[in-house]
Amino acid sequence: MDPHIITGGTIRTTAGSAPVEALGIADGRIVAAGSLKEVTAALPEAEVIDTAGGTIVPGLVESHVHPIFFGLTQHWVDCRSPLNSSVSDIVARLRERLESSNDPTGWIRGWGYDDTLLAENRHPTRDELDKASPEAPIVISHISGHFLVANTKALELAGVSPDTPDPSEGRFIKDPKGRPTGLMWEIGAVNRVLDCIPRPTATELADAAKFAAETAMRRGMTTIHDLGIGLMAGYAELKTWEHLASQGELPLRVEGYLRGDLIEEFIAEHPQGFPYTVGNFTLRGAKYWSDGSIQGLSAALSQPYSCAEESCGELLFTHDQLVELITRVDQLGGQCAVHANGDLAISTVIGALQTVRDSGGRPDARHRVEHLQMASAQDIDDLVRAGGVASVFANHVYYWGDRHRDVFLGPERANRMEPLAEAARAGLHFGLHSDCPITPMDPLRTLWTATSRRTSTGEILGETQKLTPAQALHSLTADSAWLVHEEHRRGTLEPGMAADFAILDRDILTASEDELAHIDVLATVVAGQWVFSEPMSLPAATAHAGERV
Repeated sequence: MDPHIITGGTIRTTAGSAPVEALGIADGRIVAAGSLKEVTAALPEAEVIDTAGGTIVPGLVESHVHPIFFGLTQHWVDCRSPLNSSVSDIVARLRERLESSNDPTGWIRGWGYDDTLLAENRHPTRDELDKASPEAPIVISHISGHFLVANTKALELAGVSPDTPDPSEGRFIKDPKGRPTGLMWEIGAVNRVLDCIPRPTATELADAAKFAAETAMRRGMTTIHDLGIGLMAGYAELKTWEHLASQGELPLRVEGYLRGDLIEEFIAEHPQGFPYTVGNFTLRGAKYWSDGSIQGLSAALSQPYSCAEESCGELLFTHDQLVELITRVDQLGGQCAVHANGDLAISTVIGALQTVRDSGGRPDARHRVEHLQMASAQDIDDLVRAGGVASVFANHVYYWGDRHRDVFLGPERANRMEPLAEAARAGLHFGLHSDCPITPMDPLRTLWTATSRRTSTGEILGETQKLTPAQALHSLTADSAWLVHEEHRRGTLEPGMAADFAILDRDILTASEDELAHIDVLATVVAGQWVFSEPMSLPAATAHAGERV
């Protein structure tokens, strides 16, 4: 796009700055910011775009999402609640899909069931899924992404029997007689079944990725972080991002972290290691899971669950195993991102990060802790000391806060879930995320949750952990750029930085709590290119600089 000047609204060059009157943009970068007179002097022949009162902020970043997974779910059976109130509702939906299918013996996939919201208050079983069809293989994924239920046919195809040993990172749940119930517990067991499902075609993967990218851009995002490339379709997902980026079909920026077990395949192709960049796509490192989810009772806690006093969840890796995994990624020049929800998992991961750092690891590697849900104040201080960063699942508070308080954790622990204010005070660099498709990809709604701490019933959970709007916006912009070593190029709208920004219908920093929950995105711009614009939202009156607009 030719050089242009943006004016006519509230322009926030950084999350906490006073507004400027105009921005000058050329060659995809900010070349001037200040008064309209100053910017016009810098770009005298530029076209002027009047935002007609919109608010411009640095481009929003979704720092932990599963975009291809999200895109693929648009074609799966929706097993979420409250759409489904019981297991029989889910079975009925699966049966409906089979009846409309051209292949009555082909795989059927469902996703999003939540055992704690079903009338039975438990996971479905293989026998119940068999009621939809005993001939067609059927699998349904838990809303957390950490569990999967398979019917008998799917178990047969996956080779899961009473004699099948558990994988290293998961379990095949069995009944008292030793018969598999159909529940796959955690990533190792889940992948045993997923690996048997015919992989999506290259076209299906590309369509899924583009759908996710378009959704992100409509919601003000200029960058997304794909945490776990290969989660649904293995190494082909990396090839999908490479292809889209190389063909100029990826208008927003994607920062990727490869599923850890796929590293060696990547290094065989790219022995130079990380980071690896093609167009708007950069592969930064690898992703591992150290525990599960609290709502699935598989997050590793130091104290038992309130609803299951015999259980503290479980670690998927020991300290020494984590040190080995992180060291490998570190030596390849990459960032290791490790999922950790429970406080035991978090402290174990941070301890491993410190060991790697003390043993000669790269001093500015910025290895990541993902979710950081039940971190203690000491954990946060230790993470800063270890040179780590985090992406925090702020949406947990809204979607699961009430049940964490009343069912899983009790009030004391639930009130400090996602300890955002403590993280900000400690100087931790962190982003905020939705973990889409686990929750909707909507960073402005995430910002509202981080600042209001309201649950889905309207209760405030953890008043002292609220962020200010400026702090939350900083996390969604400048700090999210820091997470991927891009703080010198992206995250603010200061001269020299990439012209990545969103135009909103009101100012985040002056909006009330209720207004924050209803901010609309008018346009999204990446490297000076308008990748989304709400129809009729911007008059976009234009003229050459120096003329009346």
